[in-house]
Amino acid sequence: MSDSNIPISKRFGTLDEYLAHLELTQGPVDGPWYKQVGANLYELQTGNLKLDGPEGADKKRLFTRQELEKKFGFSK
Repeated sequence: MSDSNIPISKRFGTLDEYLAHLELTQGPVDGPWYKQVGANLYELQTGNLKLDGPEGADKKRLFTRQELEKKFGFSK
C-alpha cells in the first residue's frame, strides 16, 4: 500500500504538521499550500498555479482552521 492510499490525517499527527509539510514541499516548486493569515484563517497559496480567469474566478482562497481540519480529515 502506498502513502497516497493512507488518509492525510493518518500520515500526519496534526493539521499543523501537514500544513508545514505542504509549505516545505510545495512552496519552493510553486505548488499549492496554505499560509496562516489570521488566528484561525488560512489563505491558499498557488504560486504559478493560476486560479484567475474563467476557470479559477470562483475558486475559494480563504479557509478557516475548521474548514481545513474537515477537508483533510483532522476533525473529530
